[in-house]
Amino acid sequence: MPSGTRFIILAAPRTGSNLLCTLLNSHPEVLCHHELFNPAGIFYALDHRDGSLQLGSMAERDREPFAFLQRVWETMEGASCVGFKMTRGQNEAVMRGLIEDPGVLKIVLYRRNRLKTFVSELIARQTDQWEAYAGDKLASDTPKLHVDAGALKEHSALNEGFYEDIRRSLQTGHQPCIEMFYENIFSRSEHVRMLEFLGVEPNGTRLAHASIKQNDSDLRSLIENFQELESALEGSGYLDELYDCEN
Repeated sequence: MPSGTRFIILAAPRTGSNLLCTLLNSHPEVLCHHELFNPAGIFYALDHRDGSLQLGSMAERDREPFAFLQRVWETMEGASCVGFKMTRGQNEAVMRGLIEDPGVLKIVLYRRNRLKTFVSELIARQTDQWEAYAGDKLASDTPKLHVDAGALKEHSALNEGFYEDIRRSLQTGHQPCIEMFYENIFSRSEHVRMLEFLGVEPNGTRLAHASIKQNDSDLRSLIENFQELESALEGSGYLDELYDCEN
């Protein structure tokens, strides 16, 4: 096993994990890939998507996922710390193995605004755009969405179940982990805390992001049945999230 630090980012979809990957990868001692176990492809760190890094084909990854994972850990590319992200629904055996491995540091990423998480996922599914790194690559003319309150609550429960399973497993195994929130992702103090957790030097390092924000912060511009949803969510904790115009 390589001597460098190994880490995993665990997150529900549309909680800022691409942004976090680019922030971490901007540190000279960190190699942070994106979704290496995405069913649609192997998404390396942005500066390794030129074809120079090949750890195996998708077929090889899916046939022998733990052998592929071993190659990930062994390929440090000059960094002292290597990791990647996994989101809900990806290779369950690999995710379970990583969660149970005390030699792998865990960063658990949340987004407090459940409604924006849901809307962002609906838009990504509609446009088939899950990441963007240049303004001219953003999907244009995205129609407003009809948001169903029941579907929103089901989605939130699904994400909460995902996180609860992670929390329970990490607490049972006394695993090394920290929690991060999308809403604080640009905080310098949070960057320092995260880098110290990974065991790399934070002093003098300014993490830089490459990910582009894809959706408007004001949900009024994204939801066509805003008033109907407002009435449906009356008296619930979702209402403040509906009015949130930050992040």
